[in-house]
Amino acid sequence: MSLVFTENELKEIASTFLKENYKISLKIPVIRNNRLRSTLGRYVINNKGEPLRIELSGTLLTYGAKETIIGVLNHECIHYAFHKQGKPMHDGNPLFERALAKHKAPSTKTLKVGKFYTYYCERCKKPGESRLKRLVTHCDDYRTKCCRAKIILTGEKIYNGINS
Repeated sequence: MSLVFTENELKEIASTFLKENYKISLKIPVIRNNRLRSTLGRYVINNKGEPLRIELSGTLLTYGAKETIIGVLNHECIHYAFHKQGKPMHDGNPLFERALAKHKAPSTKTLKVGKFYTYYCERCKKPGESRLKRLVTHCDDYRTKCCRAKIILTGEKIYNGINS
């Protein structure tokens, strides 16, 4: 399990990163969002294009290693900095991706963080993983992608973003 950062500590880390690297101040909160499921963090703007907040997922803050949490936070800070500077701030843009690499911040969908349930295919024995908790309680409702055979649960594995 990870070190637990408070929202104030996260904001301080983000503020320092932005001052040192982009010479700008952070004027929005950094908060934990336990409802984020498909992403580890996000930079939120309103429909007028004004910055609202940076959110980090509860999964990231619960299971992520310290360096993983800071890396994702820096990724979101780069979104904020690029937005404030009028630069292209979207994932996949070459300028944005170069900035991520420069600051050793992870690209989107490159980290595995959280609790995964492990299983194998009853027919071909191919292993698999799923974050779906319902898989444990309703295993008979699911079939493997490879053979459409029954899933045999084997346990669970926790990833912290480093051991992915």
